[in-house]
Amino acid sequence: MKGILPKIKNYGVTLAFPIGMYVIFAVIALIKKNELFFLPYTTNGIFSGSVLTCIVALAIAIPLSGGRWDFAPGAIAMLGGIIGLNIGIGMNANVFVILLLCMISCLTLALIEGIVYLTLKVPNMIVSLGIVMIYEALSGLIYNGGGANIFANNAEYTDHLLFLSKAPYCYFLLIIVLVIVYFLLYKTKFGYDTKSLGANAKLAVNAGVNEKKNILLTYALVGILLGIAALLNASRGKIEPANNLSSTVLMFSSMAPVLIGLFLANYSNLPWGLLMGAIGMRVFSFGMNAFGIDGSVQTIATGIVLTVIMAYINNKSGMERMVRKLFGRKETTI
Repeated sequence: MKGILPKIKNYGVTLAFPIGMYVIFAVIALIKKNELFFLPYTTNGIFSGSVLTCIVALAIAIPLSGGRWDFAPGAIAMLGGIIGLNIGIGMNANVFVILLLCMISCLTLALIEGIVYLTLKVPNMIVSLGIVMIYEALSGLIYNGGGANIFANNAEYTDHLLFLSKAPYCYFLLIIVLVIVYFLLYKTKFGYDTKSLGANAKLAVNAGVNEKKNILLTYALVGILLGIAALLNASRGKIEPANNLSSTVLMFSSMAPVLIGLFLANYSNLPWGLLMGAIGMRVFSFGMNAFGIDGSVQTIATGIVLTVIMAYINNKSGMERMVRKLFGRKETTI
């Protein structure tokens, strides 16, 4: 019992972020008598939209926790989605077969990046940028540059393809993903090796960790996650071929939940922390939309919130001193 209570308390800390975000906007909405924030559409949008964000965040955070910054997740999800969806729709396959095809396509593309990274032995950031440009160029060449469009089919088949992206089935899908990722990261040799490589790669290798094998397994896991994300992303609309690094938008839109989630993971675990980060940032985004705030202002506000949070993470004592100095009562001498 004594061991369980601290864990419950720590998980409560992670819940403070999304709940705190919601309370702030709910209070503002009540003061301004804005009912948009309390509509079922908003609530459903917050939670259902968090599914895609959380899965992409997992695909970014797993390599990042090992010290590898990757720009390619968006390009892999985009190109893998185009390939998987076109093959599946051409076969008139059901949504589960198409999901499998997207996963296989993204897995292959991710492993290609991993092999290139291990072969060239240059920083992953450089390799991933090159991969992004190659995959974006390929997206404009295959299928005559037509991309992939779930909505170009008859209404009945389209509804079937959107099955996994709708509530409550998208939540079941997310729970399965979170449980599997948690098991892999915290209950298997792969997870222990990943954490040891992220903490000190040289020490881990000297202790017998096979770094190359772990890197390839990491890319395989990332590819599978991005295959799921590819299908969910396609439910938003047509997947257009990308160019000029436009595919990185999907990655950068998930960076705030990633960074916040990595911090919250210190109090829980990585999948749960990323989920809380994703929900919290979706609350923030929908709250801003409910008040009709311009997209540019939203971006600025997101940047400010993220900067403050990251400043607190990296310099907790300094931030606390600054707050006490600004708002604390000065001592008086008699």
